Amino acid sequence: MKKLGLKLSLAAALLAGVAVTNTAYADDAPSWGTLSAYVAVTSDYRYRGISQNSKEFAPQASVNWSGPDGFYAGTWLSKVNWGGNNPSFEMDLYAGKHTDLDGTDLNLEAYYYSYPDAKFPGTKASYYETIGQLSHVFGPLTLTLTGANSPEWSLSGGTGWYVEGTAAYALTDWLSISGNLGHQWVSAAPSDYTHYDIGGTATYKSWSLDARYVGSDISQASCAAFWMATPKACEGGFVATITYNIADLFQ
Repeated sequence: MKKLGLKLSLAAALLAGVAVTNTAYADDAPSWGTLSAYVAVTSDYRYRGISQNSKEFAPQASVNWSGPDGFYAGTWLSKVNWGGNNPSFEMDLYAGKHTDLDGTDLNLEAYYYSYPDAKFPGTKASYYETIGQLSHVFGPLTLTLTGANSPEWSLSGGTGWYVEGTAAYALTDWLSISGNLGHQWVSAAPSDYTHYDIGGTATYKSWSLDARYVGSDISQASCAAFWMATPKACEGGFVATITYNIADLFQ
């Protein structure tokens, strides 16, 4: 279960989203668009505050097509382990469109979270979300508001709703700090919850290093009962992610 778009840590995801928008609107882009990619390793794959890989290192990768008029599509992969290595990997598919609203970016996205080798008799892990984002740049500060809805959450969880706010500030051309605050509702969950993270991202050429603290207000009982098989998955902790970006696969 990855966060919207090019699902890394918060700051990396935000910066990638801005890059996709700029690429899609570039006047010198090929008529068919551009194809970009990245590979990454994270110390703990967190989705909305919850560890998806038993708090272990996870390799990740993504390929993204940015087409004309703000359209884009792509796929994202990561190692996961919800317990007993079931499922063992996540393969997401997404497509959407960026629209410029007088200086504010509107991003509407269809997102499918897929777990091809998941084994949960009588239910399925894979699920769909419709995601909407509004982003505006105020000099070095970028503010983003995200909302999402799932008609049927993973493992027959019922309707899911999500909202988050993101702030990222560019200290220099290679270093930024960012923070995220989100709230998740799912019909079958014993309670809704709030999660947060704060950290920084450093970039050098095609490389980026993101380090942040991630936490939530999920109780151990609620975590083990619904959100993940082990209560430790919902505990706070530091997460580091290193990423290698390929801006254009055909250059």
